[in-house]
Amino acid sequence: MTLMNPNQPDYLTIVERQLQLTEAQGVAIRGLWDGMKQMQDDVAEKVGEVQMMVQEVRDSVTLTDAECYQLQSLVRKKSNGLTKDRYKESDEKFKDMVGRYRRMIWSKLKERFEVAKYSHVRRIDFDDAVEFIKEFRPEDYI
Repeated sequence: MTLMNPNQPDYLTIVERQLQLTEAQGVAIRGLWDGMKQMQDDVAEKVGEVQMMVQEVRDSVTLTDAECYQLQSLVRKKSNGLTKDRYKESDEKFKDMVGRYRRMIWSKLKERFEVAKYSHVRRIDFDDAVEFIKEFRPEDYI
């Protein structure tokens, strides 16, 4: 039979102390993990908000001067072409009809894109505006 030495450390106390330290580390690591997860969620939310704002800005940007010039050129060509299909250039009404078709195209374009001025058409709608002009037929609006 061996007697316990009072100078010898109590192993159960040491193990218990180690267990307490390990549990404290676990709580600290859990807190760190929860904080990192919350930051990740916050960043993902903010990125989503920024993407929405960028899309709103992108959607609200109107045509550039070059794009306006392209639309003007297309309307000019389309109105001349429509008039030539229906009237002879020597006809007295030719110039009047070119102007009427031109005004009709502009009017219907603004109506289609719900803008007060054609230059307020959104850039993302530019290709649709070009297609609208190219496919424009007065008969569709009479």
